[in-house]
This record gives sequence, C-alpha cells and structure tokens, in this order.
Amino acid sequence: PAGAVSCLTGAVRAGLFVSFFCSEIHIMKLHALFVACALPLAALAAAAAPAPAPEVVAYYPGWKSADFPVTETNIRAGNVSLIQYAFADICWDGEHGNPAPDGGGVSACLDAQGQPSRPANGSIVLPAPRADAENLRKLIALKRQHPRLRVLLSVGGWIWSNRFSDVAATPAARQAFIASALELVRRHGLDGVDIDWEHPATGGIPCIEGKVCHRSDDKENYVRLAAELRSAFEHAGKQAAGRHYLITIAAGAHASLTDDSDAAPGWMARLAAQLDWINLMTYDYRGVWDAENGQLAPLYADQHDPQGGKHLHADATVTRFLRAGVPADKLVLGVPFYGYGWKQCAAGPRGDGLYQACQGAASGNDGSPTFTYRHLVEQGYLVDGQGARGFQRYWNSASQVPYLYNRDSGVFISYEDAQSVAGKVRYIRDKGLRGGMFWELSGDAQHVLGTALAPVLSQGKP
Repeated sequence: PAGAVSCLTGAVRAGLFVSFFCSEIHIMKLHALFVACALPLAALAAAAAPAPAPEVVAYYPGWKSADFPVTETNIRAGNVSLIQYAFADICWDGEHGNPAPDGGGVSACLDAQGQPSRPANGSIVLPAPRADAENLRKLIALKRQHPRLRVLLSVGGWIWSNRFSDVAATPAARQAFIASALELVRRHGLDGVDIDWEHPATGGIPCIEGKVCHRSDDKENYVRLAAELRSAFEHAGKQAAGRHYLITIAAGAHASLTDDSDAAPGWMARLAAQLDWINLMTYDYRGVWDAENGQLAPLYADQHDPQGGKHLHADATVTRFLRAGVPADKLVLGVPFYGYGWKQCAAGPRGDGLYQACQGAASGNDGSPTFTYRHLVEQGYLVDGQGARGFQRYWNSASQVPYLYNRDSGVFISYEDAQSVAGKVRYIRDKGLRGGMFWELSGDAQHVLGTALAPVLSQGKP
C-alpha cells in the first residue's frame, strides 16, 4: 500500500538524520515513526501472502484397524485434506505407556521389527510397529491417489501424555524426540508430526506417586520443543528439495491453557508461531463425569445452561485463542463424531431431559458411555436423522447442537449430526479459521458427518 511506501521513505530519512544527530529525542521520534509504519507494512505483508488452503483434519485410530481398515470405502479421501495417525508414544527407560490407574499400563518399547528396544529417553515409538507400519503404508498409498491428502503421525493423546513434560524439560530429551520424529517421518514417507499433549502444566490423567507429569515451566518448554522441532524440520526440508514438513498440535478447550500463568507473556502466540496450525479440541465440554447432563460440543452459549458462567462452548474457546494472539488461519475447529449418554435422567420442566440430574453413564459402544454416530445409526437410535427406539431428537437453537432423549428410560444422549456440523462449517468460514478437525474416522462409517464437514475444503472458492 502507498502508506507503507511513504512510511518507509520517512523512516529512511529519519534514520539518516539520526545517524548525524543521535540525540534521545530524535531516537524517540524515529521509534514512533517505525511504530506508525507497522500497520501499513502489516497490510502490505498480508496482501502479498496467499491465504493458506483450508483443511479438514481426520484422526485415524490405528488400534481400530481390524474393525475399520484403511480402504477407499472407509476413508473418503476427497472429504479430508490430512489424516493424523493415532497414536505413537514416548519411550523412557525402555518402556512406554502410562502406569496411572486409568493409564492402561506400560509395555516394552519395540523397534521396527517388533523386538524390545531401548532408544534414547524421549524417543517416539510405535506401539505395534508391524501393524502400524502396514496401516501407514496403506495411508500413504491412499495419499498417492489423492495428491492433496497428507498424513501425519500423532504422538501422545489422553492416555499417553504422561511423558511430555519429561521430554520438553531437557535439551537431550528434546533432541531424542526430534531425531526419532525425523526418522519415522522419513521411514514411512509422512508429512510431519502432530503433538497431542493433554495438557502442559495441568490436567490430563493424574500422575502416580513418584512420577512427574507436570512442571511449572511446561509451557515455556513446549515453546522450546516446538521451536527446535521446527528448525530441524526446516533443515530436513531443504535437504529434500524444499519440502515443508508440518507440525501441528492438539490443544484443549480449557481456559487455563491459553493464559500466561507459569509462562512469559504471549506464550501461546509464541508457540503458534512455530506451528502450521492448532487443532482445537472443542468438545468434551460436558460428559458423564458431570452429575447433570449437558452438551458435548455446543457452538455457542445457552442462557438456560446452569454452568453457563464457565463459558463451556466452542465460540468461547476460539475467542480465547484469538485474544491470546493466535491468528485465525492457524486455528482448526474440532468436531466430535461421537456423543455421550447418561441414564435415568429426569425429564425436567420442559420434558426434554436437558440439564437434568442423572444416575451415571448410559451404555453405548462396547458398554462405554460413548455413542459414535456410527453406533447411533447401526443400533437404530437414529433413522433418517430422527430419533427412534423411543428417542426423540431435540434441537438447541442457542447452542446449535442436537440431543436425544427417551422419557421412558430416562436416557439422554448429546451428539453431533449433519445439521450441527453444517453450522460449524459456517462458523469456520465466518471466523476465517483454517478449517475443521474431527475425532475420528471410524465413528462415521456412513460418511454422514464427514460429508457435512467437507465443504470447508471449498472455502473461498465460488
């Protein structure tokens, strides 16, 4: 813009003047002049840089490959731009896993041939090397048929985040993590890595006595890890004919993540600067851990929600990240392809069961409280998008999500459907976000939700 050019001219002249008359007042004027230039210069840079392509990010759970193998039928590659293969873990003292009561236990680290191995502490390992390698081979074959598709290795997850604090804390462990990331990316022909640390500084599965799962400097160490990984990936990319390796993370929706507690100001913006984008886990706002039911992934606030003061909705999370200095085009909105169910919930004054006291979790997939969209359809809870088996579908116009309620059994299910996903597509476009992400592919075998999310990929096109 013309303003930027005139600003630069003035700055140069002021710089020449100060070189001869370097008084304090002249330096202050020069500083003010450069500050005044910042806005038009930023506009110039924004105008010159092409907008990044929109993304639809899909997680593929490797442990479900027997029931949901990598095929063209199961994965409609035209509906997504990137697949995160979940999950790899971190090896420490020859073991990986989580010894906490809800952590699933620990196992020996294995090499590529499936033999016990003892790599440097902090190294990334595949939990089932041969099966994982075969799944990755099939995903790369799928990628060859769909040039836009990319495949990343996702490390961590809810259960396997217990070692991230150790990894990020020391240069040696960070370098082991980075070296193993590069080795796995090259070996399997991947496009980068996704870090799913749940969560730095606080949260996640409680650590057992004698172990360290959180540190007060986790946030700053996370920035160090990301910066060193970015530097290594850029160097590797130059050696691979200018290839760009992606770094993404999954970030929790809780408010404490974006604040600057236990970190220098602007920590999240500094972290985002090292990343291609952040996948926001804008779901699990309410679940069966709550005595009263609620909505799993509301887009907006509902004035009738008794926990409304906690700002448990996606728009509040996005707003926090934007205010923390993360650009909109580095934010990807998460969408759950599953729901949660409660049992023996009172009907309440409106007769729809919403925000009512319940008696624990209902039985969904494999007896768990999770009801994938696939399960809701296959088990007849939904027929042609409407409630069945005694369930009635309701729509919350404030929070823009559906729910099911059976007055006879008292079962209440919060979930996502094509209507709510379409609303989130509009939100992504209106906010200028990078795209949408969902957990996970096997939960939508009928491709109802994936098809509803796919229009994100045409964002900005006629």
